[in-house]
Amino acid sequence: MAPGVRLRRSAVLLVALLLGCDGPGIVGLTTARLGRVGAPSASTGVIGTWRRVIYFLDDFNYSRSSETTYQFAADGTAVRLQVARNFTLGLSDAVVSAGRWRLENTRIIIDFVSPSNFQLAFDTRLVGDQLELGGQVFLRVPE
Repeated sequence: MAPGVRLRRSAVLLVALLLGCDGPGIVGLTTARLGRVGAPSASTGVIGTWRRVIYFLDDFNYSRSSETTYQFAADGTAVRLQVARNFTLGLSDAVVSAGRWRLENTRIIIDFVSPSNFQLAFDTRLVGDQLELGGQVFLRVPE
């Protein structure tokens, strides 16, 4: 194995160890969170930026990550950023989608207009600085 590849793999492993693991295949903060539980509304804190990152090794044993960030603004606008990274080869790809969001009972509905028209609807649950969208946990990004 080339020294550069070994060094990159060691660096990725070190970053993963420093961040800590929340469960199989997911790296994130390991501190306990306390807060209100229930259906979110604009007044209970859905407004803001929420991120989910998954680190993994693919079938070729390349170190990769998949990151999704949602930004919900008070004026009803929404932005979704999806970033796929290949740490082993030093590659990344990003897709940005923009649109409008609204709450209907316990569902958040996002109508995107760019890069194309499409809609996403998620059952939601807010617990402190964690927002569940369709069963996937997103962490609040500090402002």
